[in-house]
Amino acid sequence: MKPIELAGCIILDDYGRMLLLHRNDGDHSQWEMPGGKLEDYETAEEAAIRKLHEELAVEVRLTGSLGSETFERNENTYKYNWFQAVVASGTPQIVETDLFDDFDYFELEDMPGLALSEDMLILYPKIYSGDISVDFQPLDN
Repeated sequence: MKPIELAGCIILDDYGRMLLLHRNDGDHSQWEMPGGKLEDYETAEEAAIRKLHEELAVEVRLTGSLGSETFERNENTYKYNWFQAVVASGTPQIVETDLFDDFDYFELEDMPGLALSEDMLILYPKIYSGDISVDFQPLDN
């Protein structure tokens, strides 16, 4: 069975903290990377850009791929594609208020105390250990 493909973006603020959305939709209460499911016609890159606009009302520019990982949850197989991005225009705000109730920027050291999504439970240790490098990218002026 083909995995359900997802794509999302790491966005850092001026202090190198990572933006996470708080999902609180009745089924989940967790902090997660902005992103979501690919549509049939989309590449992972296109989906990541679309989902950031839908969830946070921002236009982003992808600055790199951070890899992907396959994981199981509730008898489904998911493949999550991770990217790093910078906000090209707009100010992050919650658009999908039926799914998300908060967003914030977090230091890597803060993450063990958070209820993280499955993909963040996989990604966070890879970033923390240095297996995946997330670089601060200032906005182009």
